[in-house]
Amino acid sequence: MTQQVERMLPLYEGKMGWQYDHRAAGFVGLGDTDILHNTDKSDDARVLPRYWVREEVAHDRLGRRRWGTETALLGFRRVARNTDERTVIASLLPWGAASYGWILSAGPDAQALALLIAQYNSYPFDYMLRQFLSQPSVPQGTFSQLPILPREAFDEMDDVFGGTAEWIIRRVAVLTGSGNELHAYTRALESNIEPPVPWVADTRYRCRLELDAAFFYMFGISRDDVDYIMESFPIVKRKDIAAHGTFRSKDMILEIYDAMQAAIDTGTPYRSALEEELA
Repeated sequence: MTQQVERMLPLYEGKMGWQYDHRAAGFVGLGDTDILHNTDKSDDARVLPRYWVREEVAHDRLGRRRWGTETALLGFRRVARNTDERTVIASLLPWGAASYGWILSAGPDAQALALLIAQYNSYPFDYMLRQFLSQPSVPQGTFSQLPILPREAFDEMDDVFGGTAEWIIRRVAVLTGSGNELHAYTRALESNIEPPVPWVADTRYRCRLELDAAFFYMFGISRDDVDYIMESFPIVKRKDIAAHGTFRSKDMILEIYDAMQAAIDTGTPYRSALEEELA
């Protein structure tokens, strides 16, 4: 008689993830603080969960909602404060089991999830949530009332980026395509970025800065207000100055923002050095 073996799936808890990184940390014990930052970003690297869930249980829970894709889950961390380094921490998680520590966004397809996570993890969106957060967790009702750019807003900016949605999706593909658990999701984006995507810190950093500058622009935030909003992230500023002697993130976002404005003024689509790398 053949014995049926149950397949167990890792349970992704909120503290295991960071922005665009479901492999930020893994557990080394059963305590809440028994967690270790993960530095191995090779394509087949995994992080160890604290708990495992039977596959049938995970599928039963997932089956209670309607999903636009089964290649990944988009979640943002429930535990957050407006005094943290970043308040909105969103990640694509492998399709399977996610704990209460993540609030999941169900319904959109893979490309729509990419447009959402790019907004969730941007500085302007983060700043908006901080104005309404007075407790160390994100109320789902509060989050649901935050402004999100509709799909047609991306089409309106095509003269700047030469296909705005595709421009954003390519950068999200770079940020999510380095772990083999998300290869199916990266392919579902139907961009010209094919997994596995090497984890190159500088490339990832520049992708994120361009996304930040783009959303500052698309949300209609003036240059002076961009400067003000960036100064409201003191931990980011302190780390930048410690590492580089200047608030590099703010300086580079403003530089990119100016280049995007110049593209509007001259009628020439914005193009960065990243374009050749992402082609």
